[in-house]
Amino acid sequence: MKVRVAHLSDPHFGTVKPEIKQALLNAMKDLNPSLIVISGDISQRATYSQFREARAFTKSLAGLPLIAIPGNHDIPLFNLIARLFYPYAGFRSVFKGILQRRLMVNGVQVLALNSTSRFRHIQGDLVISKLKKHLSEMSNEALIRIVTFHHPMACPKHVDVKNLLKGREQVMKILEEKKIDLILGGHIHDPHVALSTEHYKDVKRAAIFSVAGTCLSWRTRADAPNSFHLIDIETENSSRLEIIRYDVDQNFRFQPVGSQKFTKDTEAGWQRA
Repeated sequence: MKVRVAHLSDPHFGTVKPEIKQALLNAMKDLNPSLIVISGDISQRATYSQFREARAFTKSLAGLPLIAIPGNHDIPLFNLIARLFYPYAGFRSVFKGILQRRLMVNGVQVLALNSTSRFRHIQGDLVISKLKKHLSEMSNEALIRIVTFHHPMACPKHVDVKNLLKGREQVMKILEEKKIDLILGGHIHDPHVALSTEHYKDVKRAAIFSVAGTCLSWRTRADAPNSFHLIDIETENSSRLEIIRYDVDQNFRFQPVGSQKFTKDTEAGWQRA
């Protein structure tokens, strides 16, 4: 059986073109993922109108299992009282107050973590004690283990190193110890797929990084149009998976533009096929 994960990120409702939104809805209908992960920055400025737009969009996904996390843009920037005392009120209005969630679909488990902070503007980190606690609660029955948080662990360009997760070396060590297979992020609007061993020299058991671009916002980068990642996992043979990047074209259709395949070794983790 195949589990198909649609990894979306950084929609930034408030900066969305209607034709791109419809193109993404069409793509989700055609691809029929088993579940959807949205790795943060749901809104542009954490306003209730933007979160209402996001809620309407998620309702249009026809009941597909959905897991989502906040990004730094989902905390009010200018309303300091809201930022300090109820930073996630708008996010909760869409996602029912759940900031950390676990979801299991046919042996594939996703753990969502919050890397944002009311005390940080752009950069993010994870509280190590909470990270260990949530990881310990993951099911031993999971064939594939996925974690997602907004701030990425790796990036393709040196200019974005400043935007990576703070304390990532320690986080990577913990994720390796817990045998996490996939680490999903966003934030930099620059799609990237890589092995953890390609970015962290001390890692012995490789995991896979999926950093998705912005799926809806006009705030794209020069060489990265609106995009998302589709992750196909063979659960009957949990040692194989494929990550396909979809970019929107000039006709407002999301089309596959490349894929990367991986196989899993019991001891060494993942490697490129």
